[in-house]
Amino acid sequence: MSGRNAKLTKTQLLRRIHQQRLDLGAEKRAWYFATDRYDRGWNTLLSLRKYLIAGSSVLALYNIRHPSRFIRWTKRALGIMGTLKLIRSTLQSR
Repeated sequence: MSGRNAKLTKTQLLRRIHQQRLDLGAEKRAWYFATDRYDRGWNTLLSLRKYLIAGSSVLALYNIRHPSRFIRWTKRALGIMGTLKLIRSTLQSR
């Protein structure tokens, strides 16, 4: 009797494992669908890496020659970022 019980338990466990594998496959597809947009963006960024490195080098050389312009544009960028943050927080509080 215990041999039959062990066989039944083994069959139930194998069914549970099979169902878990099916559920895992379905969740994997849902995860890929949800993160596809971010993955494409990341791959685009990685493909542009050599241009970004060259651009940052040129920008660094320009900033060495014109430090006051760099400081001015940095202040403007920070001001714009602060304004956008204020607008977002105002719109979200409504």
